[in-house]
Amino acid sequence: MRLALNLAILLTCCARPAPLATSGAVPVREFTNTIGAQMVLIPAGEFLMGGIEPPENVVKAFPMYGRKPEDFADEYPRHRVRISRAFFLARHEVTVGQYRQFLAESGYTPEPVADGQGGWGYNSANGKCEGRRPEFGWFNPGYPQTEQHPVVDVTWNDATTFCQWLSRKENKVYRLPTEAEWEYSNRAGTTARYASGDDPATLGSKARVIDQARHPIFQHVQDLTIEPGDTSAFPLPVGSLQPNDWGLYDMQGNVWEWISDWYGEDYYARSPAIDPQGPTQGEVRVRRGGGWNSFPLWVRASFRNWNLPASRCVNLGFRLAMSR
Repeated sequence: MRLALNLAILLTCCARPAPLATSGAVPVREFTNTIGAQMVLIPAGEFLMGGIEPPENVVKAFPMYGRKPEDFADEYPRHRVRISRAFFLARHEVTVGQYRQFLAESGYTPEPVADGQGGWGYNSANGKCEGRRPEFGWFNPGYPQTEQHPVVDVTWNDATTFCQWLSRKENKVYRLPTEAEWEYSNRAGTTARYASGDDPATLGSKARVIDQARHPIFQHVQDLTIEPGDTSAFPLPVGSLQPNDWGLYDMQGNVWEWISDWYGEDYYARSPAIDPQGPTQGEVRVRRGGGWNSFPLWVRASFRNWNLPASRCVNLGFRLAMSR
Protein backbone atom coordinates (compact mmCIF):
# COMPACT_ATOMS: atom_id res chain seq x y z
CA MET A 1 0.00 0.00 0.00
CA ARG A 2 1.55 3.26 -1.05
CA LEU A 3 2.28 6.30 1.12
CA ALA A 4 -0.82 8.18 -0.05
CA LEU A 5 -2.96 5.95 2.15
CA ASN A 6 -1.24 7.33 5.22
CA LEU A 7 -2.06 10.85 4.07
CA ALA A 8 -5.66 9.91 3.38
CA ILE A 9 -6.13 8.51 6.86
CA LEU A 10 -4.35 11.53 8.33
CA LEU A 11 -6.50 14.04 6.56
CA THR A 12 -9.68 11.54 8.08
CA CYS A 13 -12.12 25.14 -26.80
CA CYS A 14 -14.78 23.75 -25.38
CA ALA A 15 -16.47 21.32 -27.70
CA ARG A 16 -19.66 19.81 -26.42
CA PRO A 17 -20.13 16.05 -26.28
CA ALA A 18 -22.44 14.76 -28.98
CA PRO A 19 -25.96 14.29 -27.67
CA LEU A 20 -27.65 10.91 -27.81
CA ALA A 21 -30.58 10.54 -30.15
CA THR A 22 -34.02 10.30 -28.59
CA SER A 23 -37.23 9.31 -30.31
CA GLY A 24 -39.48 12.22 -31.14
CA ALA A 25 -37.64 14.79 -29.03
CA VAL A 26 -34.67 17.11 -29.30
CA PRO A 27 -32.03 15.85 -26.85
CA VAL A 28 -30.93 18.18 -24.08
CA ARG A 29 -27.23 18.93 -24.32
CA GLU A 30 -27.03 20.93 -21.10
CA PHE A 31 -29.22 22.77 -18.62
CA THR A 32 -28.89 25.00 -15.58
CA ASN A 33 -30.63 23.65 -12.50
CA THR A 34 -32.38 25.43 -9.63
CA ILE A 35 -29.17 26.15 -7.73
CA GLY A 36 -27.36 27.50 -10.78
CA ALA A 37 -25.27 24.42 -11.52
CA GLN A 38 -24.68 23.97 -15.25
CA MET A 39 -25.18 20.31 -16.09
CA VAL A 40 -23.50 19.00 -19.26
CA LEU A 41 -24.58 15.87 -21.13
CA ILE A 42 -21.84 13.25 -21.19
CA PRO A 43 -22.52 10.72 -23.96
CA ALA A 44 -22.36 6.97 -23.63
CA GLY A 45 -19.16 5.48 -24.98
CA GLU A 46 -16.05 3.39 -24.36
CA PHE A 47 -12.56 4.28 -23.20
CA LEU A 48 -9.42 2.72 -21.79
CA MET A 49 -9.33 3.27 -18.03
CA GLY A 50 -6.15 3.25 -15.99
CA GLY A 51 -2.45 3.95 -16.47
CA ILE A 52 -1.45 4.78 -20.02
CA GLU A 53 2.19 3.76 -19.53
CA PRO A 54 4.04 1.17 -17.42
CA PRO A 55 4.50 2.28 -13.80
CA GLU A 56 8.27 2.15 -14.28
CA ASN A 57 7.90 4.88 -16.89
CA VAL A 58 5.85 6.99 -14.49
CA VAL A 59 8.65 6.77 -11.92
CA LYS A 60 11.27 7.71 -14.53
CA ALA A 61 9.20 10.66 -15.72
CA PHE A 62 8.85 12.05 -12.18
CA PRO A 63 12.12 11.10 -10.41
CA MET A 64 11.98 14.06 -8.04
CA TYR A 65 9.14 12.47 -6.02
CA GLY A 66 11.01 9.34 -4.95
CA ARG A 67 8.17 6.95 -5.82
CA LYS A 68 8.36 3.24 -6.66
CA PRO A 69 6.45 1.43 -9.43
CA GLU A 70 4.35 -0.43 -6.87
CA ASP A 71 3.04 2.91 -5.58
CA PHE A 72 0.90 3.06 -8.73
CA ALA A 73 -0.15 -0.59 -8.93
CA ASP A 74 -3.81 0.30 -8.39
CA GLU A 75 -3.90 2.08 -11.78
CA TYR A 76 -3.50 -1.26 -13.55
CA PRO A 77 -4.38 -3.26 -15.50
CA ARG A 78 -5.50 -0.73 -18.05
CA HIS A 79 -8.87 -1.98 -19.20
CA ARG A 80 -11.68 -1.13 -21.58
CA VAL A 81 -14.79 0.30 -19.93
CA ARG A 82 -18.13 0.99 -21.52
CA ILE A 83 -20.33 3.75 -20.14
CA SER A 84 -23.63 2.41 -21.43
CA ARG A 85 -25.89 5.32 -20.53
CA ALA A 86 -25.48 9.02 -21.06
CA PHE A 87 -25.48 11.09 -17.88
CA PHE A 88 -25.10 14.71 -16.84
CA LEU A 89 -22.05 16.08 -15.04
CA ALA A 90 -21.72 19.55 -13.56
CA ARG A 91 -19.56 21.91 -15.54
CA HIS A 92 -18.06 23.19 -12.27
CA GLU A 93 -17.32 21.95 -8.78
CA VAL A 94 -19.99 22.70 -6.17
CA THR A 95 -19.50 26.24 -4.92
CA VAL A 96 -19.60 27.86 -1.50
CA GLY A 97 -22.79 29.69 -2.48
CA GLN A 98 -24.54 26.50 -3.60
CA TYR A 99 -23.52 24.73 -0.41
CA ARG A 100 -24.75 27.66 1.66
CA GLN A 101 -28.13 27.43 -0.08
CA PHE A 102 -28.29 23.70 0.67
CA LEU A 103 -27.68 24.24 4.38
CA ALA A 104 -30.18 27.12 4.61
CA GLU A 105 -32.99 25.24 2.86
CA SER A 106 -32.40 21.78 4.31
CA GLY A 107 -31.46 22.62 7.89
CA TYR A 108 -28.67 20.04 7.64
CA THR A 109 -25.71 20.34 10.00
CA PRO A 110 -22.45 19.43 8.24
CA GLU A 111 -20.52 16.60 9.82
CA PRO A 112 -17.49 18.73 10.81
CA VAL A 113 -19.86 21.00 12.76
CA ALA A 114 -22.01 18.20 14.17
CA ASP A 115 -19.05 16.28 15.57
CA GLY A 116 -17.45 19.45 16.97
CA GLN A 117 -14.10 18.66 15.38
CA GLY A 118 -14.25 21.23 12.60
CA GLY A 119 -12.14 21.01 9.49
CA TRP A 120 -8.79 21.96 8.08
CA GLY A 121 -7.72 25.50 7.29
CA TYR A 122 -4.84 27.80 6.57
CA ASN A 123 -3.24 29.52 9.55
CA SER A 124 -1.67 32.73 8.26
CA ALA A 125 0.26 33.16 11.51
CA ASN A 126 2.61 30.29 10.66
CA GLY A 127 1.84 29.74 6.97
CA LYS A 128 0.62 26.18 7.53
CA CYS A 129 -2.58 24.26 6.85
CA GLU A 130 -3.80 22.76 10.12
CA GLY A 131 -6.68 20.68 11.40
CA ARG A 132 -8.98 19.52 12.61
CA ARG A 133 -10.06 22.72 14.38
CA PRO A 134 -13.60 23.98 15.10
CA GLU A 135 -12.92 27.43 13.67
CA PHE A 136 -12.19 25.90 10.26
CA GLY A 137 -14.85 24.53 7.95
CA TRP A 138 -16.68 25.15 4.69
CA PHE A 139 -17.46 28.66 6.00
CA ASN A 140 -13.83 29.44 6.85
CA PRO A 141 -10.94 27.56 5.21
CA GLY A 142 -8.51 30.21 6.44
CA TYR A 143 -8.04 31.79 3.04
CA PRO A 144 -10.32 34.35 1.36
CA GLN A 145 -13.16 32.78 -0.59
CA THR A 146 -16.17 34.06 -2.49
CA GLU A 147 -19.52 32.44 -3.19
CA GLN A 148 -18.00 31.17 -6.46
CA HIS A 149 -15.08 29.31 -4.91
CA PRO A 150 -15.35 25.53 -4.69
CA VAL A 151 -16.59 24.46 -1.28
CA VAL A 152 -14.06 22.49 0.81
CA ASP A 153 -14.04 20.75 4.20
CA VAL A 154 -16.98 18.63 3.04
CA THR A 155 -17.12 14.98 4.07
CA TRP A 156 -18.31 12.21 1.73
CA ASN A 157 -21.42 11.97 3.90
CA ASP A 158 -22.04 15.72 3.54
CA ALA A 159 -21.64 15.50 -0.24
CA THR A 160 -24.07 12.61 -0.62
CA THR A 161 -26.59 14.36 1.64
CA PHE A 162 -26.34 17.41 -0.64
CA CYS A 163 -27.14 15.16 -3.62
CA GLN A 164 -30.14 13.65 -1.82
CA TRP A 165 -31.47 17.11 -0.95
CA LEU A 166 -31.17 18.35 -4.52
CA SER A 167 -32.78 15.16 -5.85
CA ARG A 168 -35.84 15.77 -3.67
CA LYS A 169 -35.89 19.45 -4.56
CA GLU A 170 -35.95 18.84 -8.31
CA ASN A 171 -37.40 15.34 -8.51
CA LYS A 172 -34.28 14.15 -10.33
CA VAL A 173 -31.50 11.71 -9.43
CA TYR A 174 -28.41 13.67 -8.40
CA ARG A 175 -25.42 11.75 -7.10
CA LEU A 176 -21.65 11.65 -7.05
CA PRO A 177 -20.06 10.31 -10.26
CA THR A 178 -18.65 6.81 -10.33
CA GLU A 179 -14.90 6.50 -10.67
CA ALA A 180 -15.30 5.26 -14.25
CA GLU A 181 -17.63 8.12 -15.17
CA TRP A 182 -15.23 10.61 -13.65
CA GLU A 183 -12.15 9.35 -15.52
CA TYR A 184 -14.13 9.08 -18.76
CA SER A 185 -15.25 12.71 -18.37
CA ASN A 186 -11.81 13.88 -17.30
CA ARG A 187 -10.17 12.37 -20.36
CA ALA A 188 -12.86 13.71 -22.71
CA GLY A 189 -11.68 11.47 -25.54
CA THR A 190 -7.95 12.00 -24.91
CA THR A 191 -5.39 9.30 -24.07
CA ALA A 192 -2.58 11.32 -22.49
CA ARG A 193 -1.50 11.79 -18.87
CA TYR A 194 -3.61 14.92 -18.70
CA ALA A 195 -6.48 16.20 -20.80
CA SER A 196 -3.99 18.84 -21.98
CA GLY A 197 -1.27 16.34 -23.01
CA ASP A 198 1.62 14.41 -21.47
CA ASP A 199 3.80 17.38 -20.51
CA PRO A 200 3.16 18.78 -16.99
CA ALA A 201 3.98 22.20 -18.41
CA THR A 202 0.62 22.10 -20.25
CA LEU A 203 -1.34 21.99 -16.98
CA GLY A 204 -1.24 25.71 -16.26
CA SER A 205 -4.03 26.66 -18.66
CA LYS A 206 -6.52 24.13 -17.29
CA ALA A 207 -5.50 23.23 -13.74
CA ARG A 208 -4.85 25.10 -10.50
CA VAL A 209 -1.97 23.06 -9.09
CA ILE A 210 1.11 23.69 -6.97
CA ASP A 211 3.51 26.39 -8.12
CA GLN A 212 6.68 24.32 -8.44
CA ALA A 213 8.83 27.43 -8.68
CA ARG A 214 7.83 28.19 -5.08
CA HIS A 215 7.61 24.56 -3.95
CA PRO A 216 10.12 22.44 -5.91
CA ILE A 217 10.18 19.62 -3.32
CA PHE A 218 7.08 17.50 -2.74
CA GLN A 219 5.31 18.15 0.56
CA HIS A 220 1.93 17.12 1.90
CA VAL A 221 -0.61 19.88 2.43
CA GLN A 222 0.12 20.14 6.18
CA ASP A 223 3.87 20.51 5.51
CA LEU A 224 3.71 23.31 2.96
CA THR A 225 4.69 26.77 4.12
CA ILE A 226 2.55 29.31 2.28
CA GLU A 227 3.40 32.97 2.60
CA PRO A 228 0.44 35.27 3.33
CA GLY A 229 -0.60 36.96 0.13
CA ASP A 230 0.77 34.17 -2.09
CA THR A 231 -1.54 34.46 -5.10
CA SER A 232 -0.40 31.07 -6.48
CA ALA A 233 -1.90 29.16 -3.55
CA PHE A 234 -5.42 27.95 -2.73
CA PRO A 235 -8.36 27.32 -5.08
CA LEU A 236 -9.58 29.70 -7.74
CA PRO A 237 -13.26 30.53 -8.28
CA VAL A 238 -14.76 27.77 -10.41
CA GLY A 239 -14.33 28.19 -14.15
CA SER A 240 -11.37 30.57 -13.89
CA LEU A 241 -9.19 28.51 -16.24
CA GLN A 242 -9.86 26.72 -19.52
CA PRO A 243 -12.24 23.72 -19.75
CA ASN A 244 -11.44 20.31 -21.19
CA ASP A 245 -12.75 19.26 -24.60
CA TRP A 246 -16.17 18.41 -23.16
CA GLY A 247 -16.62 21.81 -21.55
CA LEU A 248 -15.83 20.72 -17.97
CA TYR A 249 -13.75 22.97 -15.74
CA ASP A 250 -11.27 22.08 -13.00
CA MET A 251 -11.35 18.34 -13.64
CA GLN A 252 -7.70 18.46 -12.70
CA GLY A 253 -6.53 20.60 -9.81
CA ASN A 254 -8.38 23.26 -7.81
CA VAL A 255 -9.88 20.77 -5.29
CA TRP A 256 -10.03 17.01 -5.05
CA GLU A 257 -13.48 15.63 -5.81
CA TRP A 258 -15.35 12.95 -3.88
CA ILE A 259 -16.42 9.93 -5.95
CA SER A 260 -19.26 7.52 -5.17
CA ASP A 261 -17.12 4.35 -5.22
CA TRP A 262 -15.54 2.49 -2.38
CA TYR A 263 -11.82 2.16 -3.07
CA GLY A 264 -10.31 -1.22 -3.95
CA GLU A 265 -6.60 -1.43 -4.64
CA ASP A 266 -7.01 -4.42 -6.96
CA TYR A 267 -10.45 -3.51 -8.29
CA TYR A 268 -9.28 -2.98 -11.87
CA ALA A 269 -8.35 -6.66 -12.12
CA ARG A 270 -11.97 -7.67 -11.54
CA SER A 271 -13.93 -4.59 -12.56
CA PRO A 272 -16.98 -5.15 -14.80
CA ALA A 273 -16.48 -3.99 -18.37
CA ILE A 274 -19.82 -2.15 -18.40
CA ASP A 275 -20.72 0.63 -15.95
CA PRO A 276 -18.45 -0.38 -13.04
CA GLN A 277 -19.70 0.90 -9.68
CA GLY A 278 -16.69 0.05 -7.51
CA PRO A 279 -16.44 -2.56 -4.75
CA THR A 280 -19.59 -3.38 -2.80
CA GLN A 281 -17.88 -2.47 0.47
CA GLY A 282 -14.72 -0.90 1.78
CA GLU A 283 -13.16 1.41 4.33
CA VAL A 284 -12.28 4.46 2.24
CA ARG A 285 -13.99 6.31 -0.61
CA VAL A 286 -12.30 7.36 -3.84
CA ARG A 287 -11.38 10.95 -4.53
CA ARG A 288 -10.02 12.14 -7.86
CA GLY A 289 -8.46 15.01 -9.75
CA GLY A 290 -5.91 16.56 -7.43
CA GLY A 291 -6.11 19.91 -5.70
CA TRP A 292 -4.50 23.32 -5.58
CA ASN A 293 -1.55 21.89 -3.63
CA SER A 294 -1.06 18.85 -5.88
CA PHE A 295 2.09 18.18 -7.88
CA PRO A 296 1.79 17.03 -11.53
CA LEU A 297 2.31 13.37 -10.67
CA TRP A 298 -0.94 13.35 -8.68
CA VAL A 299 -3.19 15.08 -11.20
CA ARG A 300 -2.70 12.53 -13.98
CA ALA A 301 -6.06 11.35 -15.33
CA SER A 302 -5.43 7.79 -14.09
CA PHE A 303 -4.22 8.62 -10.57
CA ARG A 304 -6.36 7.21 -7.76
CA ASN A 305 -6.59 8.41 -4.17
CA TRP A 306 -8.98 8.00 -1.27
CA ASN A 307 -10.12 9.18 2.15
CA LEU A 308 -12.23 7.95 4.98
CA PRO A 309 -15.87 9.02 4.44
CA ALA A 310 -15.69 11.34 7.46
CA SER A 311 -12.52 13.07 6.19
CA ARG A 312 -12.62 16.79 5.60
CA CYS A 313 -9.81 18.91 4.19
CA VAL A 314 -8.85 22.30 2.89
CA ASN A 315 -8.37 20.87 -0.62
CA LEU A 316 -11.35 18.49 -0.91
CA GLY A 317 -14.78 19.19 -2.44
CA PHE A 318 -17.14 17.52 -4.93
CA ARG A 319 -18.96 17.73 -8.26
CA LEU A 320 -22.53 16.75 -9.12
CA ALA A 321 -23.57 13.99 -11.49
CA MET A 322 -27.16 13.31 -12.53
CA SER A 323 -28.65 10.18 -14.03
CA ARG A 324 -30.43 10.82 -17.29
